[in-house]
Amino acid sequence: MRASAWLNAALACLAAGCITIPRADSPSAASQAATPAGFSGPIRAYSMDRNFYREHSPERLCEELGAAGDGAIDILALSGGGAGGAFGAGVLTGLGEAGRRPTFEVVTGVSTGALTAPFAYLGPDWDDELRDAYTGGESARLMRSRGLGALFGTAFFQSDPLHDLVDRFVTDEMLAAVAGERAKGRMLLVATTNLDREETVIWDMGAIAAQGGLRGRRLFRDVLIASASVPGVFPPVMIEVEDGGQTFAEMHVDGGASTPFFIGPSIVLLLDEEHEALRGARIFVIANSQLASTASTTPFNAAAIAGRSFSSVLMHMTRTAIAQTEVFARRHAVDFRFTNIPTDFPYAGALKFDRAGMAALFEYGRRCAVAGRIWVNVDQGLARAALSEGRAESLDAPCPLIDDPASSAAPAPAG
Repeated sequence: MRASAWLNAALACLAAGCITIPRADSPSAASQAATPAGFSGPIRAYSMDRNFYREHSPERLCEELGAAGDGAIDILALSGGGAGGAFGAGVLTGLGEAGRRPTFEVVTGVSTGALTAPFAYLGPDWDDELRDAYTGGESARLMRSRGLGALFGTAFFQSDPLHDLVDRFVTDEMLAAVAGERAKGRMLLVATTNLDREETVIWDMGAIAAQGGLRGRRLFRDVLIASASVPGVFPPVMIEVEDGGQTFAEMHVDGGASTPFFIGPSIVLLLDEEHEALRGARIFVIANSQLASTASTTPFNAAAIAGRSFSSVLMHMTRTAIAQTEVFARRHAVDFRFTNIPTDFPYAGALKFDRAGMAALFEYGRRCAVAGRIWVNVDQGLARAALSEGRAESLDAPCPLIDDPASSAAPAPAG
């Protein structure tokens, strides 16, 4: 009886928000100057940092990137979406198979998109590892419950499976390859959310990789884990930083808590400035989620309510971000295309990390990309999102369902 009474009291206290883990105060909430311990050069910035914007204007970046490549600027943004990341992984693999995958001068990632981003940045030679990360079975073990420990911790699921998954692929070889591409002028950026400031932080992963050694590899790994750590689902990641001679820990979580995807710092989209250097650039967004959902009855249980709430927030944030990107692209004569998981695909949701479902989603994205039927503009995307019944082909959408025999016929490569 005493144990039962104690448990009931603990549950009541948890519901009231009174079970907490003490944490030392830090000046991080009041300072943007803090930098990860041991890193002297600039490796990150806040998304609304005007000073960063002035020092890294689109004109300067385009000049550097254009000189490093073929003169055309291709930007790839990978969104959050949990298990939906299998879709983006399949798309990238299929584009590589079909010879339709550009060498992206800029690759950005948020949440599951952050986990995909290094592979997308390094190109088709890393597609076997990308496929394995999403379909090899290890990702299916991510949702390992903490049991009663969740009552006194920071999340319902253990952090070890996510740590093990990321640590397996973030090798010295990967860091050397990323550093090599950065030396050519290309950029790999990942977003986390600093909860102490409630702001998006953009990390220059190439600069971190160039640091090398154990310190560089550890921070590279921790940033990816933090970006994928959905609040309440996985524990936050504490990143040690220095500021004004003091050392303290910042709390970082899923980048998707503050932005679904990004093509650059948020301030670039908000300031009323013209950027002639961007003319002719191409922006590609892979949204690892659906932009509309089929209505269904939500069960009266916490898991179902939390899951659908998470999907709803992600869906609406992604819609808004796509609309903002479209306005930005039109203003600066940038070609903008995106893709997402269609409404009529039997998608189980962002937190459904089952191996069979993720393998099917990966294969779907791969086959659509191989067939050259993956990218849409906003008008096509809106029409697709409005489709709640019937087959995607009825709107000439780019992705037929994989069980349709007609989907095997590949049209001519897209321009």
